[in-house]
Amino acid sequence: MLPMYLDTDHHIIEPPGFWTGRFSTQFADRAPVFVRHPKLGSGWSWDNGKTLRAMGLQSSSSEDPRKLHDVKQIEEIDPGCYDPRKRIEVMDVDGAQACLLFPASIPPAFYASLQDDAFYAECARVYNDAVMDWAVAGDASRILPAAYIPMCDLPSAAAEQRRAVDMGFKHYLFNMYPSGSPVPTPADDPFWAQVQETGMTVSMHGFRGGHRPSKTATAPLVWSGPGKPSQEMTAAGRGAGLGSTAPLVGFVLSGVMERFPGLKMALIETSTGWLPYLAERMDALYTQHRWLADRKLQRLPSEYLLQLYANFDREWLGVKHRQAHVGSDRLLFGTDYPHIGSFYPHTRFYIELVLQGVPAAEQEKILWSNGARLYGLN
Repeated sequence: MLPMYLDTDHHIIEPPGFWTGRFSTQFADRAPVFVRHPKLGSGWSWDNGKTLRAMGLQSSSSEDPRKLHDVKQIEEIDPGCYDPRKRIEVMDVDGAQACLLFPASIPPAFYASLQDDAFYAECARVYNDAVMDWAVAGDASRILPAAYIPMCDLPSAAAEQRRAVDMGFKHYLFNMYPSGSPVPTPADDPFWAQVQETGMTVSMHGFRGGHRPSKTATAPLVWSGPGKPSQEMTAAGRGAGLGSTAPLVGFVLSGVMERFPGLKMALIETSTGWLPYLAERMDALYTQHRWLADRKLQRLPSEYLLQLYANFDREWLGVKHRQAHVGSDRLLFGTDYPHIGSFYPHTRFYIELVLQGVPAAEQEKILWSNGARLYGLN
């Protein structure tokens, strides 16, 4: 019998009432509202119903793949997707002793695009309050939500990061850089210093770093369909490291990982099989052209990647060649529940398949102690 494990990749589907009544008077009329659309199903709207972020395939859970579709009303969705007590039941069935909880895929990108800094910052604060309450309603010792930090400027980012730590958050969802630059700069260093000092882990879920768009985005009506990236494309791209490589190279070559060796960082939902090639490529280019760099590194770029933790889900290659770069001491496992990459309710069966031939001591590290050490679990 396989041991219980730490699932490093769960998502919340925000239930009706999640955002309701939490915004200040100043922004109450702009708060998202829960909508039951007759054609698009249930979801959240940020403009009083003009557009809708439908729940759709984000709530696939254990559905028959032949019956998956975008349009669902809340009653058609497995309560484990949005009910915290039912989520604990899901974890018990699937074998997860604890999980890291991330937002649904669209809202963070949407409210990061808001050009009103005050409203953007309030969205982050409200989300953090609401998701921590959600975790507590389930079991906060087993559900570890990622905080969302607004990247309007350094003071607001630092203030919310400190508040999140005081609230009990153990990690935050990396999204952008406080300086507003599309790449890390020395102006961000006070923020990284604070994150390192507080011991909070930087969870790079999907890891699409950058800066805020110049125009306010509109939440898509349906997160799938013609002209829109499907859940399958999104999951496959993240699992192949797409969207991760350029920002990760920026972290290394800008010297962030050199200046802050105690900064705890994890790649989530990116898989690991591509990391050895990235390490080789960075070393080759840096060695050849290092005199062009603004900042000289004390070690080869590949050595800084050894500070990272990284998780896998549907991946055999990264497990088979785990010692090529990540190593058994920094490898993690996640399922992406309740998105379409999830194995629920057969996760332990899959784990047994993918870890066959891996020594028991290494299995224990991958399934529990690596993540427990990184995220401060007993």
